[in-house]
Amino acid sequence: MLEIQWTSDQPQSATGQMLAIPVRAEFEPDAIEARFGPGVRAAVEAASFKGKSSTTFDFTQMQGDVLERVVLLGVGDGLVDAEALRQLGHDAAREAEKVGAARIVLDLQASTAAWTVGDDPAQAGRLLAQGLELGTYAYDRFLSEDNRKPSSVEAATIWADTTAPSEGTASGQIIAASVARARDLANGPAELVTPTFLAETAKEIVEAAGDANVSLTVLDRAQCIALNMGCYMGVAKGSPEEPRFIHLTYKPKSASKGRVVLVGKGVTFDSGGYSIKPSDGMMDMKLDMSGSAAVIGAFEGLVKLTVPYEVHVLVAATENMVSGNAYRLGDILTASNGKTVEVNNTDAEGRLTMADALVYGSKLDPDLMIDFATLTGACMVALGPYTAGVMTEDERLATDWMCAAEKSGELMWRLPLQARLKEQLRSKIADMRNTGERFGGALTAGLFLSEFIEGKRWMHVDIAGPAMASKAHGVTTAGGSGFPVPTILELLMGDIQLG
Repeated sequence: MLEIQWTSDQPQSATGQMLAIPVRAEFEPDAIEARFGPGVRAAVEAASFKGKSSTTFDFTQMQGDVLERVVLLGVGDGLVDAEALRQLGHDAAREAEKVGAARIVLDLQASTAAWTVGDDPAQAGRLLAQGLELGTYAYDRFLSEDNRKPSSVEAATIWADTTAPSEGTASGQIIAASVARARDLANGPAELVTPTFLAETAKEIVEAAGDANVSLTVLDRAQCIALNMGCYMGVAKGSPEEPRFIHLTYKPKSASKGRVVLVGKGVTFDSGGYSIKPSDGMMDMKLDMSGSAAVIGAFEGLVKLTVPYEVHVLVAATENMVSGNAYRLGDILTASNGKTVEVNNTDAEGRLTMADALVYGSKLDPDLMIDFATLTGACMVALGPYTAGVMTEDERLATDWMCAAEKSGELMWRLPLQARLKEQLRSKIADMRNTGERFGGALTAGLFLSEFIEGKRWMHVDIAGPAMASKAHGVTTAGGSGFPVPTILELLMGDIQLG
């Protein structure tokens, strides 16, 4: 982790240090000239730097005997929301890496910044710390030493008129580390990140938790069969990789405010089964376990943050492969709650694995359950690549979740669970089919899952778009994004409306 400190005193210039100054759109050039002189103003105007979000202008200046690197960071309308604050920290770290700087001085005193600490200084500190840490992230496990470029950034000093946001620094760094854990899991190739690897990662997290009240249960194939997890086992039987049902538990040392179950889709590679994907569609299917990566990463963070809720994380991990043992179109699978499912698409496997996980979770008698899954391309068609689809009939839960997302700077949009669309899931020979028609595909996937929640408070979050980035954007690198770890942790650090 970086060494991050806040100060209200002007930091001294030093070798190996970069000064980063936020600049909002349509800033006054006079402010640049007053600080850096007419030459820099003329250069900024000649470069047509307008302060648009994530644009930069850099130069060097002599400060006494020190040649100092300076970068102007465009922040658009200003540091007015969570997304802008995370982005500022991220961009500052990225720019420092480009020039090999070891320390960043982030100047929030500058008149060009449009910075106000707001009503929650600690939250502002959390967001900036997250951005700074995520700006140094890279997945380089499989790069040779010659191609690996470790981050040069070691520390950051944030210069502002108040140090109150420093209260959020430590929690922001924990959240960023949890995002990085989720990214690492998602970015790992499927030959590495198997169901067994996920279980071993969960074990490492529990062993590293010290005296925290955490535990881990891992069920193998025989134990899942004994629990009548027919939908999950139907998907799992096509792969020689052994399935692993992972159950992580955290209990606060003080009285718990309630019991929360988080379920993550854990398909570590999805070929589509006999409804096989084309090569282009299969290339990134190591990322189809991004839901499990998110809940495992969030678990590591919530333990360190000592959230006040009892939390259970569930992952029904498996591959979806083609083989002589693979499940077929037309097969009838029986879930652990007794409901039968006719398979009309083997590439709609995630909802089958999660059906049994939700039944298992409901038996834990939670106050609420939330599942996270890269479930449907239809959600991406509806909302694009950056926004998750949120589905629940629980108004209070939806409100709490959307507020947490706004505070975290992550994009969510609520979609309806229209009961009428359940007609599409009807089967003539089983209780239901696993897919409906093309139109409303994200909604029918949510409606399918709703058949397995056993009356518990529940929300489904389809993260198919934002969990898998085809190219870098915002604070996200290409590949696994770690979405929505920050929102999960923000929710659990807050006061959820239960009962």
